[in-house]
Amino acid sequence: MAGYKVFITATDTDAGKTWVTTAAVGSLLAQGVQAKAMKPVACGLDDVGRNNDVEALLAAQNFSRADQINLYRFAMPAAPSQAAAAEGVAVDPSALVQWCRDQSNGIETCLIEGVGGLMTPLTDRWLVSDWIEAMPDYEVWLGVGCKLGAINQTLLTLAKLEQMERLPTRVFFNAISAEHNAWIEPTQNAVAPFLNSDCEISILKFGECPELRR
Repeated sequence: MAGYKVFITATDTDAGKTWVTTAAVGSLLAQGVQAKAMKPVACGLDDVGRNNDVEALLAAQNFSRADQINLYRFAMPAAPSQAAAAEGVAVDPSALVQWCRDQSNGIETCLIEGVGGLMTPLTDRWLVSDWIEAMPDYEVWLGVGCKLGAINQTLLTLAKLEQMERLPTRVFFNAISAEHNAWIEPTQNAVAPFLNSDCEISILKFGECPELRR
């Protein structure tokens, strides 16, 4: 994984993006790789202004300040366009892309955790898919939250990524609870024929946190 830039997206919210990102950066750092994982946009804050995903990534890297890995934080647990509008502000796409580039300067391996899925709106006219397209040097990893409906969501996501010519280099089939472990195999079996032959597949059962290596 050394020397890579990775954008981690998912089929939906709560599909395991943070789980994958924290496991990856923790494993890289343990191997002595100079790595950094960021959550540039986060929605949903607790009473003291913290976001769970941001806090998990901070802890994985022994960082203390949210602004070390995050640019936009909004209180409402909603799509960024709506959460920002509720505060009378808006995400600036150019500023976001430039911030990501600046943060990755001099970093051996950089991981960016997205927000929601590909069609999640960051502004009224700019989606997560547009964010990925604005960062062509990043490979794409896809998190799949295995549950009822996951096959449809995954194939729609893959169709969009194929249209963008950014098919994922790695797909994580995740169970977000013990009850969802049984959904992993049927979801993987249905999706696998639609993946590139060189796409790496990872299985993350609930409660497991495997070491991820490149």
